Amino acid sequence: MNSIPKFIRNPLVFIKNVIYKLIIGPMKYGSGDDYNASRYWHDRFSKYKMAIRGVGDEGLPEQDNKIMYAEAAKVVVDLCQEQNIDFKSASVLDIGCGNGFYAQLLYDLGVKNYTGLDITDSLFPNLKEKFLNFEFTKKDVSTDKINGRFNLILMIDVIQHIVKDSKLSFALNNVKNCLADHGVFILAPIKKVGKKHLFYVHFWSLEDIKLRFPDYTFTEPVPFRDSSMVSIINKH
Repeated sequence: MNSIPKFIRNPLVFIKNVIYKLIIGPMKYGSGDDYNASRYWHDRFSKYKMAIRGVGDEGLPEQDNKIMYAEAAKVVVDLCQEQNIDFKSASVLDIGCGNGFYAQLLYDLGVKNYTGLDITDSLFPNLKEKFLNFEFTKKDVSTDKINGRFNLILMIDVIQHIVKDSKLSFALNNVKNCLADHGVFILAPIKKVGKKHLFYVHFWSLEDIKLRFPDYTFTEPVPFRDSSMVSIINKH
């Protein structure tokens, strides 16, 4: 991927994005210490449609996003293989399915039992047409109860968009209630230090996660972009 900083490659676009995310976005979507996530992601997906920029880094060109996501896919597959996931028999929950990037990856790996959740259903018509036997459900993992039991749960590029501590706890309790015995939960990104970043971004640390999974087994975090990805196993 191009290593030249975004503000050097295209300074006008960079400045426009900064103004939007620091001033316009908070005014349009902000609500106290939270934001209207459903509206924000509906509008963003409606703008970018099935492009990876919609779920990825909208400050980067589409090709750079494709490279970034391809690298992420390799990390996910490696973690699944380390835990001996049987894709053909596993029941899989993809939290924040977005444009279906991981749905495609899992389909290619042979997954048959797949449920994709997202806070907005704006891309569901495309996804349901593309993946006829996959299930897609509109729910907010941070406020809505999730039902079912799953051998593998993915929550990638979602946690940083949960900006309230109480909503993070609700979301991760949902995961614990849905994760089958000996099930695997793959989570990213995880930062060394947790902190609020933008109106729709809050970075969470490994300690933030471990506090909410006291009786679960954590694998050693692996590099994921400028942060980490981890597997959490339900040994119960």
